[in-house]
Amino acid sequence: MDTEQKTRTWRMSGRTVLITGGGKGIGRAISLELAREGADIAVLAARDLVQAEAVAAEARTLGVRAMALVADIADDAAISAAVAKVAETFGQLDVLVNNAGASGRAPLLELTAEDWDRVFAVNARGAFLAGRAAARQMVAQGGGGAIVNIAGASAHRCYPGAGGYGPSKAAVVSLTQQMAVEWARHGIRVNGVSPGPIRESGTGWEEREPALAAEVRKIPLQRAGEPWEVARAVVYLASADGGYVNGQMLILDGGSVTTWYISG
Repeated sequence: MDTEQKTRTWRMSGRTVLITGGGKGIGRAISLELAREGADIAVLAARDLVQAEAVAAEARTLGVRAMALVADIADDAAISAAVAKVAETFGQLDVLVNNAGASGRAPLLELTAEDWDRVFAVNARGAFLAGRAAARQMVAQGGGGAIVNIAGASAHRCYPGAGGYGPSKAAVVSLTQQMAVEWARHGIRVNGVSPGPIRESGTGWEEREPALAAEVRKIPLQRAGEPWEVARAVVYLASADGGYVNGQMLILDGGSVTTWYISG
C-alpha cells in the first residue's frame, strides 16, 4: 500500500466480493483494498489455500468477514460450487473480481497447443465460467451487482513472444462487453481493468528484471504501476462511484498502449 493511506470511505460496506486469484500479487492488493472499503471478501485460490487464508486473516483484522476457498475456475462444477459456498456463507454475492490468470511465454512458432489451451482455459474459459456462475447467483438474489474482469495491456496491443496471453486477454475484453450487454437488464454491470507492468516499488525488482526495467523507462510515466493502483481502479468500478459505467475497460498502464513503449 502507498505511504499516503487514504481515509476509509467504506464504499463497499455491506457487500460481499469474490476475488479469484486473490491470494497473491495484484489479487491480494485487490482483496485487501476491498476489505479496507468495508466489503466482506472471499479469496479464491487455484491450489494454495494457506496463502488465500493468510489474506483472509489479514482482511479480518480490518473489521470485515473473510473466507478462503480453493477451486479451479476452468472447471464448471467447481467454480459453481465455490460461488454457491460464498453465497451460503455470507448470505449473498454482490461483486465478482475475475483476477485469476495464467501465462505461457513463447514465440508462436514454438508455442505448443497444450500451452495455448492452458492459457485460454484459465484466462478466457475461467473468466466466462466464473462470471456466469456469479451472474446466475446475482439474478437469483433479485438482480444487481458488478463484475470486474482483469485483462491486461497485452489485450490491446501485441507483444512479441507473449504466446497465447495477449489473445486470451483480448478474449476477456470482448467477453466483458458481451456480459455487459446481456446482463445489464438484470442490473449487473460488467467492466474490466487492463494493467500494464505492475511491480511493487522498493522491492528491487529492477535488478531482478533488467529487461522489463528498460522497457518501463520508455513508458510516458517512466515507472511501473503499483498493485494498489489496480486495486483502487477495481473499487471504483465495483462501487456506486462507477454506477453508470458498463462494458468498459480501464487501461492502467502509464500510457504504454498509446505509445507502444516509444520513447520521446
